[in-house]
Amino acid sequence: MRTLDVGCGDRPKGDVNLDRFFYGKWKNFIIGDAHYLPFKNETFNKVYSKHCLEHFENPPKFFKDARRVLKNDGVLECIYPTDTKLTKKTIHNLLNLRWSSAFKWKKKLTGVDKINYGGHKWQIPDDDVLKLLKKAGFTNVTFYKIKFPTLRTDIDREKRRWKTFLNKFLPEWQIETRFVAK
Repeated sequence: MRTLDVGCGDRPKGDVNLDRFFYGKWKNFIIGDAHYLPFKNETFNKVYSKHCLEHFENPPKFFKDARRVLKNDGVLECIYPTDTKLTKKTIHNLLNLRWSSAFKWKKKLTGVDKINYGGHKWQIPDDDVLKLLKKAGFTNVTFYKIKFPTLRTDIDREKRRWKTFLNKFLPEWQIETRFVAK
């Protein structure tokens, strides 16, 4: 099975890995643009992208080009943040003492669809993602909600023990969505 990892960063997971920047010496690493994938039609069984969709200039163009390079039975899999108001993510980071992550943005909201949180350009609700995928030619799309405990557990057993105890009484946070499209 041939997999293309789009926006792989410094942790490539595909047989072929594409990013806008060069992060080191990786096998099968290509510098390129997600909106204009430099591959022939029907080349890959799977296109994978994690935490990139919100950074793309034109997500619909990426979906169309991903559909083009996928084989007929190919799969597009993406994971992206879904906290539309950023409050959950911010509170989650504060509770976990991740100060730099909690205060990354310059302005909380810069518009209805566009935000400025760690370089994010878009915050697209799942319903709109579904419409864009259908328009790009995907017919079967399944969404999975990814939930996190309020307090992230540590490797240290002592710290993990009390955080695990507290998490029993705190809500889980739905911060990310994963979809698989065929």
